Amino acid sequence: MNKLPDKVMTSIRKVLATAILGFFFNTIAATGSFAQGAPAPRADDVLSQVLDTLTRSGQATGVIRHQEPAIVYRPHNPAAVFSIRNNLAYDATGTMNLSVEFALGRHASLGLGFGFKPWDRFFFWDHDEALVKKWRNLSVTPEFRYYLKTVSRGHFFGANLLWLHYNAAGLDFPWGIYPDVRDQRLQGDLLGGGVFYGYAFPLGRHWRIEGLLGVAGGRYADDTFRCEHCGQSTGSRSGAALLPNVGVNVVFTIDKKE
Repeated sequence: MNKLPDKVMTSIRKVLATAILGFFFNTIAATGSFAQGAPAPRADDVLSQVLDTLTRSGQATGVIRHQEPAIVYRPHNPAAVFSIRNNLAYDATGTMNLSVEFALGRHASLGLGFGFKPWDRFFFWDHDEALVKKWRNLSVTPEFRYYLKTVSRGHFFGANLLWLHYNAAGLDFPWGIYPDVRDQRLQGDLLGGGVFYGYAFPLGRHWRIEGLLGVAGGRYADDTFRCEHCGQSTGSRSGAALLPNVGVNVVFTIDKKE
């Protein structure tokens, strides 16, 4: 015999329950309540509760439907965002660099960047004496960012602090900037800070690329030498300096699953 459809079975159960419960509460239950001096329960109220339990979702009483646990992915959960970035613009000068970023909330983050160039040339494999004579540096850059949309997405503004130790000589920078380093060696430190604007382009769940442009300024203090390898100082100097802040960052972000 073929099994009746669920809707038909549900209708049959409703009819039978209505007949049985109606008879019970209109006769036996009413008589007992009268004997005790208490009002009889309304058959319609009890029937409504029973039918609701009996026919809910078309299943019998006591059957619990199986539900898979829900996994909600929140890619912009501020408490879970951690990013690692590399600046391709610094790579182009032969400077190894790495930055980390931690979200403080939906819009704000704190970061810390490092740059290190231990070799004299642009790159460690370069031995062309005519290209550059000396350029070594070490930098540490704490920064704060504010994202207009959410951390790691869209437009952002920021400010940073800068400590830079440099040892440079014989360099010919474009547009005639920093002429003192062209004919002598300079070794010293610069302390300062700057501001910047950028935009983060998402490339997927974990990857993004950033464009960044800004300016930094500070005060330097260094010793001067007559040639790129001379060890005897010819004096010292200090003053104000202005530096560009350019970034083309490749970023990997770790988000939390909940």
